[in-house]
Amino acid sequence: MFINFSRDSDNFIIQWLRSLDKIILILLIFWITLGLIFVTTTTLDFASMNLYNNPKTLINKYYLFISLSFFIILFFSIFNESFYQEFAKVFFIFAFFLLFLTLIIGVEVKGSKRWINLFLFNFQPVEFLKPSLILFLAAIFSSENKFITKFLLSGTIVSCTVLILLLQPDYTQALIILLVWFTIIFLSGISFINIISILSIVVSMMISILYLFKDNFSYIFLRFENWINTNNISYQSEKSIDAIKHGGFFGQGIGEGILKEKIPEAHTDYVLASISEEYGIVAIIIILIIVFSLFMRVFAICQNEISNFKKYTLIALSTLVLLQIFINVGVTINLLPSTGMTFSFLSYGGSSILTSAFIMGIILALTKNRLL
Repeated sequence: MFINFSRDSDNFIIQWLRSLDKIILILLIFWITLGLIFVTTTTLDFASMNLYNNPKTLINKYYLFISLSFFIILFFSIFNESFYQEFAKVFFIFAFFLLFLTLIIGVEVKGSKRWINLFLFNFQPVEFLKPSLILFLAAIFSSENKFITKFLLSGTIVSCTVLILLLQPDYTQALIILLVWFTIIFLSGISFINIISILSIVVSMMISILYLFKDNFSYIFLRFENWINTNNISYQSEKSIDAIKHGGFFGQGIGEGILKEKIPEAHTDYVLASISEEYGIVAIIIILIIVFSLFMRVFAICQNEISNFKKYTLIALSTLVLLQIFINVGVTINLLPSTGMTFSFLSYGGSSILTSAFIMGIILALTKNRLL
């Protein structure tokens, strides 16, 4: 018995596979595959030996997260626009509840309660909250309500979210949430004068909070001071830049990197430097080309006749991922102060990998072709 792959096939799986945007799908497979190769051959064995006295523990966990991510991508790519628009509120309420739980049962690491212990790994709810919030905000701003109603409702939701993040504290993620909100407000067609006015008020409030509660955010001042003072570059940044220089254009070869022996974040925050040291800058260039090509394809689709919900969601999700990648790259080359931001599908971390898969599943779902 043969499977019918023709246009008139009524097989659900065949129809679903044919509807996926092939360019996005292929680029995503390349992205995840390269990440799998680079990460498992550069940093995980050494980090695993230090943390668990077993070189395979982190690698096995990473394989598990990547396997789960493929399932998550495929699962969430099945649904259509109406599903996400209808259940956006459910996703957000669940994610917000998990975020709130961090204040009660959160695992404290370096003075911040940002994680919930799930036994297999520590889950960071804000990672799941960001795409869930985008879905909810897109649903709000694509509704028929008046703009002032949309603005006040979304502003209340974002304010509550930011408040919890500041209480953890996690100032960087609070800023990202605000930038996501501004992205969707801008897309909704608000005038430039109004967006500048709102931006000025919010920026003033965030700076005031930073100084009024200086003791809570002392780590930010320290990182910023180290970053702005060229004579006082942080140890991690210095070793990261040295690793990139050491790798050169084509790298030192697999297993020849030494960055993983010098800083504990070599498999997370500074994974690009570790990859560059062993595979060369050319490997980083290839990764960035693949990632930017994928999101350029998403932006190109947004130029077509699509609904506001799709447009808001796709652009906001793409902006979120690209912003986090920009921050990660900036920290790696000391262009930005250290923030703890990961690179999707490259940095080790269950929360980051699984949430990135959730985001890509939504993107694949909302960029599917309409079959005639």
